Amino acid sequence: MIRTFIPNLLTLMNLLSGAIAVVMALETNFYFAAYLILAGAIFDFFDGFAARLLRVSSPIGKQLDSLADLITFGLAPATMLLALLKQHWAGDVAYFSYENWAIFIPFLLVLFAALRLAKFNVDESQSKHFQGLPTPANALFIVSFVFLLLSHTSWVTHEFVIPIIVVFSFIMVAPIPLMGLKEFSGQQKVYILILLIGSLAALILFKFTAGVIIIPFYIALSGIKFAFSKKQ
Repeated sequence: MIRTFIPNLLTLMNLLSGAIAVVMALETNFYFAAYLILAGAIFDFFDGFAARLLRVSSPIGKQLDSLADLITFGLAPATMLLALLKQHWAGDVAYFSYENWAIFIPFLLVLFAALRLAKFNVDESQSKHFQGLPTPANALFIVSFVFLLLSHTSWVTHEFVIPIIVVFSFIMVAPIPLMGLKEFSGQQKVYILILLIGSLAALILFKFTAGVIIIPFYIALSGIKFAFSKKQ
């Protein structure tokens, strides 16, 4: 029972990190929220690692993992974006105005993250590659997008922000094949190395906004990989 509980404890720490990140986001403490989401991602990695190392798995652990991911990689990044939009769009206007209600559009990300996680739990074909953008990757993009908007406040417009939210909500559930990162062999390792080098360069150059480069690069690289495999 102790061996089974260790991965679940790590998953609960992921959930706790995400829950506190939501609070920090509501208080517009964006850097602290981002670090907590990163901590959740680390716990998310190690709960699966611990389960494989201890050779334990359970249906409860699988469901708990999705619930934690929904909070940490769905609700927390969406709340960061909502808090930012509230600063810019909700002002001295009528309560039922578009400007007031548009700040809730980031919750589309939460709805589609829930759908994405539910589909992943029942889709056995996603063991080696993904169909749609995984929620941690989407969270990385949204968190970086928030910092991009913080540094370019003139971009916080309905015409720019809303299409980004809609597109990345859809990409999570779209039937787009994206490469997994667990299998490091054959041609796969070449693409993973390219992704790692590109990601490292983006982190060095762009720091907190690197995700807006890394995730589109990951999607494009996956497209090249699967197009080349299909051609072969």
